[in-house]
Parts: sequence; structure tokens; C-alpha cells
Amino acid sequence: MALNVTNVDSTSSNSSVIIQFNPVSQLPIKLVGSHNFATWKAQISMFMRGHNLFGHLDGSSPTPSTIITQNDRQVENRNYNIWFRQDQLIQNSIMASVDPTIAAALAAVSTAKLSWDSLHMAYANKSQTRVFSLRDQLARVSKDSRLVAEYLHEVCSLCNELATVGALISNDELIVKILSGLGPDFQEISAAIRARDSIISYEELYAKLIDHELFLKHEEVKKETTPITAAMLCNRQGHTANVCRSQSHNHLEAKANFLSGMQATPNQWIVDSGATHHVTTEPTNLEEYNGPEGIAMGDGKKNPNYSPWFH
Repeated sequence: MALNVTNVDSTSSNSSVIIQFNPVSQLPIKLVGSHNFATWKAQISMFMRGHNLFGHLDGSSPTPSTIITQNDRQVENRNYNIWFRQDQLIQNSIMASVDPTIAAALAAVSTAKLSWDSLHMAYANKSQTRVFSLRDQLARVSKDSRLVAEYLHEVCSLCNELATVGALISNDELIVKILSGLGPDFQEISAAIRARDSIISYEELYAKLIDHELFLKHEEVKKETTPITAAMLCNRQGHTANVCRSQSHNHLEAKANFLSGMQATPNQWIVDSGATHHVTTEPTNLEEYNGPEGIAMGDGKKNPNYSPWFH
């Protein structure tokens, strides 16, 4: 809790107000390294600006002279004393809001600004390197064979890490990234979402992708349970043999029809074995022949002695 020692306007550069702090409760985020430097910096900056003390960090409130001339006499500058005390309290708050291993490096620093600058030199550049690394990871991540929930969790985790180092990802960027990493199974729903007039929210996108994933699973189950009786005809699944359009099936069907037609015709013929005489118990099988043809022997002579009956 901040405490005003005197009731003097703290906005004046020559203010005699000394603000005390309770870093444990007022500055809960501790600096532990480059990965959270941006968040820690934002916390300190907002806190000091709220008390009109950020000039101690950016140099806009420089160190006053220790001695001033007053009535032709050099006297101790009271404003320096107030400034110095306030600066020490700010520096103490900075040390209390960092990891003990980092605080040890600030012990020999004389002012809050020097502490602030040294932390920037140590972690700001590394923080930018961290941003590049996280953005590269975000660009490369894809769903692959994972569940949608697992893929989205990784994307959001990387976005949250980027936010902690001061590189916020907008909702538009997040949606584009998610859609680009889904893969071909989600091509149709991805195209539909991209064609919308307004950008979809992350929450709505999450629900739609989960629903589409369930739909794909149901379709896969249906494929696995579909009869494969047509495999012997065309090696294709998803239909039965009676509706198969392959040539092999039509060929078999034609043969079946042909055989069926032959079976429907009664066989009334007696096989001609080449014999010169035949015996039959059914005279109805014989018919009188009155045609112009005759029978010739092997020597070319016609044989008049034959029965004018044929079967």
C-alpha cells in the first residue's frame, strides 16, 4: 500500500511527497528471465506512471543538484534529499520484484534508472530473440494426426507465450494460423470459414472444428462397416454385387441370361451318330422326307434304298 508522508501535490517536480510501496502485494509478477521480461516491464511501468514516478526510470526526472545557492550562500538542496529518498524506494521495489539471482546484480547500482537500464540490456534483446523463436514455432505447428483439441491447445499456448513477451497475436492472425495448419481433411470447412463476410471468433471456430472432427470419425466408421461383396467384381467397396457396373459383372449376367434361354427350349432331337440305321420306340420322332436332296455313297453313286424318313 502506498503511503504519502506529506500532503503535497505529487505531480510537481519539486514535490515533497515521498511515496512508499509494498512490492509483495503491488508488484506480484517477478522477473525471472527474458521470457517474462515484457510482462514484468509493463507491470513496473504502469505502477510508476500511476504514481507519476516514471521519470525516475526514463530519465525525465533527473537527479537534482545536491547543493544550491540561496541568498548568496550555498546550502543543501532539500529537493535532492526528497528525490534521492524516493529513488531509493523505487529501486528497492524493483529489486523486490525480480528473482533473487537477478537482484544480486542490482545491489551495486546507485539509482533506479541504472537498475532499469541494466535490466533492459540484460533481457530486452533476449526477449526479442524469444519472440522470433516463438513466432517461428507458431508458423511451423500443424495438426497432423493429432486431435483438434490438442492442436488448438498448442497454438494457444504459443500465442500466450508471445503475449507474455509483448508480442500480442490478434484474433485475425490466430484464426488464419489455425486454418492453415488443419490439413486436407478440413479443407471444406476451412474454405467455408474463409468465405465468411466477418471474421469468426476463436470460440466459435473451436466448436465448429470439434463438430467437424466428430463428423469425420462417423464417416470413417461407416466406411469400415460397409459390405465389400463387390470386391470380386471390381475391387471397389461401398456397393453390392447386384448394382456393380463393372464389365466383368455385365459379362457374367449375359452368360446367365443365355444359359437360361437355352434351358427353356425343349430338346426333341435324337443325336445323329453317323449310323446307317436307327431304332426308336417313338415313331412320332420320325417325319417323311419329301425334299430334293438325296444320299450319295462314297463312290459317288446315289443309293435309292433309303427310308424317306428322317428325325
